[in-house]
Amino acid sequence: MNKLFLFFALLIVSVVYAADITRSNTVSTNGAINAAKAVLKAARKSGHTVSVAIIDRSGRVRLLITDDNAGPQTEESAKRKAFTAVSFGRPTSNLTATAGADGVTIHDIPGTLFLGGGVPITYNGAPIGAIGVGGAPSGTIDEQYALAGLSAIHL
Repeated sequence: MNKLFLFFALLIVSVVYAADITRSNTVSTNGAINAAKAVLKAARKSGHTVSVAIIDRSGRVRLLITDDNAGPQTEESAKRKAFTAVSFGRPTSNLTATAGADGVTIHDIPGTLFLGGGVPITYNGAPIGAIGVGGAPSGTIDEQYALAGLSAIHL
């Protein structure tokens, strides 16, 4: 009888504490590598040198690579675009109008960059990471390269 009581007591305790644990999805290392390869391939095909940042949901960099001869500003640009995309769960190109309003706006949040080139990686409708690209002649082109990377991730 005591063993049965102990078993149920431990079961109840484990159920109570299980509610304090969550499982989160993120891009695997292989997924990040595949995405970065696809971005670099698309950019090189058009004659551009870029940086690619792939981050997880918490904003932690999973992969950052700068192509040969890419400008020194491209790394920071790629990281901030990825951070912005995962923070808001939307492509950075969709956020530029909101960031330009008068007064205090989302533009004032540290670490954000409201230029095209950041796209969220979503799984089951929620952002789990993002891809940021910097270095092409425009944010529109950076975003095209980021979307090429997104298509290389098997979700």
